[in-house]
Amino acid sequence: MSTMNLNELDINELPFWPAPFRIVVLVIIAAIVLGLGHYFVIADQVKAYNREQAREKTLRNDYRTKYQTAVNLPEYRKQLAQLTGDLETLLAMLPNDDETPKLIDDITAVGMQSGLNFDRIEWISPQSREFYTALPMRIELRGNYHQIGSFVGKIAGLHRIISVKDFNLLVRDESGTLNLSISAETYRQQTLRASK
Repeated sequence: MSTMNLNELDINELPFWPAPFRIVVLVIIAAIVLGLGHYFVIADQVKAYNREQAREKTLRNDYRTKYQTAVNLPEYRKQLAQLTGDLETLLAMLPNDDETPKLIDDITAVGMQSGLNFDRIEWISPQSREFYTALPMRIELRGNYHQIGSFVGKIAGLHRIISVKDFNLLVRDESGTLNLSISAETYRQQTLRASK
């Protein structure tokens, strides 16, 4: 077929065109119809299908997580009861405003039992932190090495939480007497106590 024959073809006479030309035109028309059908009809449904598949995976994972939680619920309740008991025990170890003078008395009694002499024991202004209030104190005392060791051990055994932050230990004289200066903290948590 020559170019002359291509120019003579009329679209209105498509059924009478030679077979190769009809097939090419039909393939082009079919490709256009399929492309437009995919773009306007199927593409949105494919996207929706893919979204639903992703949603199904998320729902399956949520189901597995919730199933594991439901299966382990009795164990979680036991752990919650244990944690609640531990929290109450720890909160009981934090002094409230009425108990802070007693804490100073307890520290003084422990020092006296260890044979120490106190030069100073005093509260420093409270420091608010995010979840609690720190109650710093300054302690200055004197005694021998073993008395100071006994004192520190007994402080750790008190019913209240006391953190020793800084200390300075100096030899006072040739007899072996030492000066101990301690910065310590205890803590107060009123918010959790109020919610009980």
